[in-house]
Amino acid sequence: MHASEKIKQVLEGAGEEGVLQSEIPALTGLSKSTVSETLSILEEEKEIVRKKVSGKSYRVWLVKYYPEPVEGVARVGILRASEYPRVVRASKKLNAHVRVYGSSIELTKDLVRGIVDIAASPFITQAFFGILMKNITIVRKVAMNGGGLVFSGVESDYWGCSEFSAMERNLRKYFELKGEGKIRYFRSPESMIKSLGELKAIAIWEPYFTMLEGKKELFSEQLGDYLCCTLAVNNSFAEQNSDLLESFLTEFDRARVGKKDGEALAELIGFPAEIIVKSFESYDFYPEQEFKREELKELRFGGLEGVIRLD
Repeated sequence: MHASEKIKQVLEGAGEEGVLQSEIPALTGLSKSTVSETLSILEEEKEIVRKKVSGKSYRVWLVKYYPEPVEGVARVGILRASEYPRVVRASKKLNAHVRVYGSSIELTKDLVRGIVDIAASPFITQAFFGILMKNITIVRKVAMNGGGLVFSGVESDYWGCSEFSAMERNLRKYFELKGEGKIRYFRSPESMIKSLGELKAIAIWEPYFTMLEGKKELFSEQLGDYLCCTLAVNNSFAEQNSDLLESFLTEFDRARVGKKDGEALAELIGFPAEIIVKSFESYDFYPEQEFKREELKELRFGGLEGVIRLD
């Protein structure tokens, strides 16, 4: 294994804590001079970040784990879902680091903390964190629609859902139309799917919705079009890398979704490409970007005007 691979392996294991440079020789079996030379190369290639913590002591991180913006680098977070072909296209054009999350709350937390610079996650989640923390700005709508109900065929008072999400918002609106139910929250779609036999139905997003068999209803057919995910940016990144952000948004705006985008997204999130491409039919990938007053009022949040960037 090359010296650079040994060092990156150690830094990967350290994650967001990073490692003191003085500890790396013992952890890798490399000499101090080899570590120093290799870190200089990795730093120049923008694969790692070194920061002086005291005297001559430095802490080292992989770029994707560094808890602050990095000049000339974009780190993008997406969920394990299929509404992000345009985000992935823009990321590839700019050689951005893409990180896949299983939880919209964890992803948006990392955006607030500066672990990722740009994030695609549910509008409701970004709006809440934006108002609360005041350090992120919503810059684009990613897509409309893209989820629905899958019924189990068993009688139950309980319906499965992810917490604080577009699916929860839609399920509650569905209850207003069809009659009340009780929500059981799940941390992951996989655990929710495993529990389907105990529930009346689950509210789930693409591509899981397309993958599952049985009686299904798209939320868009019952409730009309709805905004699922938005694109938000950490404000410190926007200030430090304003040109890079504008280039990213330009690439996002010009991207048109095709089969190759489905294949690229499938490779990232670990689904069969044919399922991803099929699930694209559930979305409107080119929504009107201006936020309408009713979209903001529906959330019943105050202060959203300071969170949303209207070009």
